[in-house]
Amino acid sequence: MGTQHSGSEENGFVEVLGLRDEIGEIQASIADYEIGKKLNIAIVAGTLAGKTTLLGEIEKINLSRATGITFSEIVRDRKEISLPDDAKRIALFDNCHYLYMRKPGGFDIFYEFLDMISSQERLFITTWNLFSWRYLNEAFGLERYFPVQIFIPAFDKENLRLFIFKRYGKAEIRFYNGKESEEEPLIYIVKYPLEFSSLGRKILIPVPKINTPYLKSRLLNKKETQTAEDRVFEKIYQESKGNPGIAWKIWELGLDYPRIQPEDVGQFSFDIELEYEEAFVLSLILSYQALEKTEIAEMIGSAFRTDEIIFRLLNQELIFKDEVGSFRVRPEALHSVVAYMEKLRLVW
Repeated sequence: MGTQHSGSEENGFVEVLGLRDEIGEIQASIADYEIGKKLNIAIVAGTLAGKTTLLGEIEKINLSRATGITFSEIVRDRKEISLPDDAKRIALFDNCHYLYMRKPGGFDIFYEFLDMISSQERLFITTWNLFSWRYLNEAFGLERYFPVQIFIPAFDKENLRLFIFKRYGKAEIRFYNGKESEEEPLIYIVKYPLEFSSLGRKILIPVPKINTPYLKSRLLNKKETQTAEDRVFEKIYQESKGNPGIAWKIWELGLDYPRIQPEDVGQFSFDIELEYEEAFVLSLILSYQALEKTEIAEMIGSAFRTDEIIFRLLNQELIFKDEVGSFRVRPEALHSVVAYMEKLRLVW
């Protein structure tokens, strides 16, 4: 099924996410709606940036007055966008980038959805992939239907730390500095040659020596010394650019449970070289977040080419196949893929 009617199944991270301003803005719009001012809301973010979690938090806060629907694949049947008979006054639609298919004649469901939200008195709160939103807004003026737009900001370093620690008990994870064992000693022994002319030879006398350069270095840099934990999260923050989903993947790749050290946090940069059609397919996967092989084949018009392209993208480790058989951009490759797509103007 492409839709899922449910109560909230999300774990809200109000404090962790640092999205209190965004939640406050959405709740203010809901309050305006209750007194007669209807302004539909679009929550927009890139892949793995937290839009579903934010919508889940809004659903929990408004459980008595909201009905939620989640799209998990491209919507093909008009019935999938229909609200149930017992739907409440606030309608939450997650993953609205599945409402169109990027091909001639692939926008009928999308048009019907826009007609529905324009003609009903309900308040509609929706989530959209950032790149699909930009494409649809450029082509159809989507922002006119959603006067309130919430663009989820990147996490700061401390929120990333809290986001990751939320999954573990206190002091469960142990941080190690891999360079600690390689530090130079403060005092060491050197063998000093002492020549005895009466013996006609030299004798090596052990003499203790202070490692003055190392001591100066430690004293001068004492205030700048970071803990292993700080270094781990600094590297994760730099690599993820504040995207929580990417940060979690980088954390998983570096964690040797329950240990992690800064040297195990990887740096990811992908040198991408693709033919145009391959790049187009990759841009589709990026914009929809997940696509089945049959959906890709339908949009490019060739099942054979789809097999070839998917093989190439898998071979370059730019995408992976998830547990339900859809293809997604690898989290650790996401920033490289976005930069490459923007360079080709396939996304903006």
